[in-house]
Amino acid sequence: MLKFECLSDNHIEAAAMLALAEYFEEQNSVPILPPGEYFDLFCTMISEMIVHNLGVAAFEDTELVGFFTCYKPWNNHFGTTMGTFSPIHAHGAIKSNRKQIYSQLYQQAALKWVRAGILSHAVALYTHDAEAVDSFYWNGFGLRCVDAIRTVAPVTCDEFPDYTFGELPIEEIGQIVPLKNLLIEHLRSTPMFLPFFFCRDVHDVKQERERRQSRYFVVRDRDKTIAFIEIMASGENFVCDNSKMVNICGAYMLPEYRRTGVFTKLLAVLLDKIRLDGYTLCGVDFESFNPTARGFWLKHFNAYTYSVVRRIDERIYRVE
Repeated sequence: MLKFECLSDNHIEAAAMLALAEYFEEQNSVPILPPGEYFDLFCTMISEMIVHNLGVAAFEDTELVGFFTCYKPWNNHFGTTMGTFSPIHAHGAIKSNRKQIYSQLYQQAALKWVRAGILSHAVALYTHDAEAVDSFYWNGFGLRCVDAIRTVAPVTCDEFPDYTFGELPIEEIGQIVPLKNLLIEHLRSTPMFLPFFFCRDVHDVKQERERRQSRYFVVRDRDKTIAFIEIMASGENFVCDNSKMVNICGAYMLPEYRRTGVFTKLLAVLLDKIRLDGYTLCGVDFESFNPTARGFWLKHFNAYTYSVVRRIDERIYRVE
């Protein structure tokens, strides 16, 4: 029978070992995931979350067999309520009976979260950890986001001599503005329905590029910019911060050019360029409920995390 404690500083090193073991398991399924000395990093990141007093540790006798914690909660988390997120380094469980351990960990943590007014719950899981994924699905979670990775290797594609492909000079960044706004419209439409009610101008896009230190690759049909891919050094989790990895943080193509192979050629051009720059890995994250995105990225990248979400009905607080 499991025993539970509030996750504390006393548990940090054992918890980091559990999280690291799950990363090694995912490496067996996705061997291109980068190796690294992540133990100290995990210890630091877990210790930063412990202070919020929202984590749980599970024991069998004196052995830590699982833990579960999260970031500091914030308002307007996938809606109008308070929510939090448990990233892939913020939880772990031994392999034996993992599904049940995770279920009980979430049961204990969810009680803390709901009592604290946290009704939107998000958790990142390794894609090939079937026990963990199944545990959260059975606890009412649904898939929302995916992280995926590939090597910076050539992509087989058709040639399009009538189009121009390449990296966009910073001084020409204004070409991206219409596509950025069309991307916003796309994400606001069915079936995504993301509540984006803003438009971007040149100043906004320049500021965003400066903040991200990002680069743009584009394709032009004569004088018309029809698609872009934006890349940056960091991403959505610790894997993305590898010095040999770049991450796609935005992309869009005009609908009339889709399914022609032109976007695959743009990806190939991008990969050829970053390979010359010394990078060996490329990552991307996208909403799973964006059929255009998932249809393309999963052809060329290997998924390694699923982020799942659950929204608790706020009527739980109703006083009878």
